[in-house]
Amino acid sequence: MNLEQYTKINNFFIRHSTAFSLLLTANRLLTACGFLLYPLLLLCLLTKKNIAMLISFIAIPALCFLAVTIFRKVVNKKRPYEKLPIQSLIKKDKKGQSFPSRHVFSIFLIATLWFCFWKPVGIFLFIAGVFLAIVRVIGGVHFVTDVCAGALLGVLAGLISNYVFLIS
Repeated sequence: MNLEQYTKINNFFIRHSTAFSLLLTANRLLTACGFLLYPLLLLCLLTKKNIAMLISFIAIPALCFLAVTIFRKVVNKKRPYEKLPIQSLIKKDKKGQSFPSRHVFSIFLIATLWFCFWKPVGIFLFIAGVFLAIVRVIGGVHFVTDVCAGALLGVLAGLISNYVFLIS
């Protein structure tokens, strides 16, 4: 998005406090949704004694999360509120490390893992992931490329996790 688009969006949310509150609430709830459902997935795998899948669904995501974190530090892409004269709607003081979005990476990774285990929850999380990506862009903490890359890498990491399980 460009400065004009961000300005229009910011002005809308400044004028409409209810919409602004909903945006912030959506950011928190969508983030929490993914992060609460991941331990639930691991618990389901444990209770079903699916140890091979459990190990794959812990080890590969952890390595991928670490790789994304390191990549973000190396690339150190500026955030919209650093590149443009805007104030982000979602408060964040962090500088750089915008690409790819780790929030979006995580929810799409978790969605893919769930999709491999039980499709309805996976579909729900994919939809939640799309909304989270939109919220992060509208909130001014990520560019569209950041969230698209995060989603793509998250799905890829989830598929790799499932593949490692299948070949083990």
